[in-house]
Amino acid sequence: MKRVSNFTLLACLMLAAAGCAESTAVGAGGSAGSGGSAGAGGSAAVGGSGGAQGSPALDPLSATPRYAVLSSDFSSSSIAVLDADFVTINESWLSSGTTYPGLVATLSGDVVLPNRQAGDGTLAVIDRFFTDVVTRFFVPSGNLNGQLRTQGEIGDSGFSSNPQDFIFVDSSSAWVPRYESNLNAEATPENQGNDLFEVNPSDMSATGDRIDLSALDTTAAVGNENGAIEVDVFARPSRGVLVGSTIVVGLDRISANFDAAGPGMVAVVDLDDASVEGLELPGLQSCGRTVPVPGEPSKVVVACVGFAQPFGDEPQVRASSGIALLGVGENGAVIEEVWRVADDPMSAIAVNAVIAIDARRVLGVASGDFATTSDRLYVIDLETGAQELVLESTGSFVIGEPAYDPQSEMLYVPDAAENAVLELAADGGGFVELGSSTIAPGVGLPPTKVYLLD
Repeated sequence: MKRVSNFTLLACLMLAAAGCAESTAVGAGGSAGSGGSAGAGGSAAVGGSGGAQGSPALDPLSATPRYAVLSSDFSSSSIAVLDADFVTINESWLSSGTTYPGLVATLSGDVVLPNRQAGDGTLAVIDRFFTDVVTRFFVPSGNLNGQLRTQGEIGDSGFSSNPQDFIFVDSSSAWVPRYESNLNAEATPENQGNDLFEVNPSDMSATGDRIDLSALDTTAAVGNENGAIEVDVFARPSRGVLVGSTIVVGLDRISANFDAAGPGMVAVVDLDDASVEGLELPGLQSCGRTVPVPGEPSKVVVACVGFAQPFGDEPQVRASSGIALLGVGENGAVIEEVWRVADDPMSAIAVNAVIAIDARRVLGVASGDFATTSDRLYVIDLETGAQELVLESTGSFVIGEPAYDPQSEMLYVPDAAENAVLELAADGGGFVELGSSTIAPGVGLPPTKVYLLD
């Protein structure tokens, strides 16, 4: 579930001096005094042109990082950066324990990095539910590119847009999937959610454009003592992958109370004309995770974690979970392979923290049950459904999101039970463990996600 909490708004010193209490966006790409003004639906930018390297925010790094490791206990977070040999450059470059120059608050426990970084010398960080902020830093300087709140002023409504990804298109356009729907029918477009929200990355300002995904909402039945009732199910866009001028966005398609889910689907968004089509994934549900495929820029892997009511009922999860491989071209997206857990009653339900190795193989985690099984990481062949065990942890819900580097053929797996990132090398069709790295032992937070900063 993607409901946790808070990250950071930047102190816009010039605006504060002018009496501005809150701004939607702060940019730091140019010189002070060159920006605009703040408003509930606009942006407050300080610069953004001329190629300047922003204003100081974080400590400068001694090298450009290749990896980032997010450590979290779901109330606090810390981000370490590492080089190409997985040697630590800074063990806690940005964390909940430190207020850096220019930052009003610090990281919450609900933080992610994008599926892909922009590749333009910046690093983006997304703080999700009830913080609703995307920030970009220049690397290795640590200077601020800018920070944006992904909604306007909401007053006492309690609406959180809950941003999930930062899908970089070019220097003037990036799209943020906003997971939550605003149930207030009178909400302005900037506060509606359930959409893709456009950002100008050069100064981290809102462009004012959005792509509504509510056409992919549906309904589903929820049973109670009086029988079944139909409830609204929202698209709930999550992670996305850009292929040419098309964005494929995973949809969780879950109701407001998380008590019902619709059929599995991804949104296929054509940026040339802002059109939206839903591609249904038959027999699957909760398909919010999409990931790129190394070496295959026209392919996307979609992980569907299934749905159960009551939560965690294994037969229901098994019946509705699986992984799909999509091909994306000028005519949209097509399903090329589907592996359904239900196809083999002996298969592990390895659909969590999924990443792709190539166009045929993926890695997925089967979570433990705290009693009879612990977390296990598998290589899965999408064509045959064959599973090969890569490693088994000593606990449940402790193996986090791994990263695979196709250049070095190294796999890095966070394991909270070991309080370390396990290092594995490709070996034939599988992997062999070489060792492990302890990340920021003084911070006291277990590693949960590893990112390849491509």
